[in-house]
Amino acid sequence: MAKPKPRYITVDGQSMVALTPQEYAALSAMRRQVGALGSRLRIVRETLKVTNDLLSALVTALEAEHVTGRGTAAEAGHPVSVLLSSAPGLIARAHRVAGKGRDRAGRRRRR
Repeated sequence: MAKPKPRYITVDGQSMVALTPQEYAALSAMRRQVGALGSRLRIVRETLKVTNDLLSALVTALEAEHVTGRGTAAEAGHPVSVLLSSAPGLIARAHRVAGKGRDRAGRRRRR
């Protein structure tokens, strides 16, 4: 099926694209779908940020209570030691995945 060639019209000196009612309905449906996906992504990003903050707090608490002097984390082989050694990488990855986010005014935050 060939892609339809856009039909341009001029209204009050401005160039516009003319759509059939079917094309307009399809375009509106796509806009709704993209809007819904964007909303879901914002929810996932916020959930990831909250989970990441919880993980950071948990790592800090575990490091404060972790008994040292039994060798390095890799030598000790304890589950807590293994988790503590892998946590910084997971936290950094979650920060990269979550992105910069938006401020309260809806603008992208700068780092």
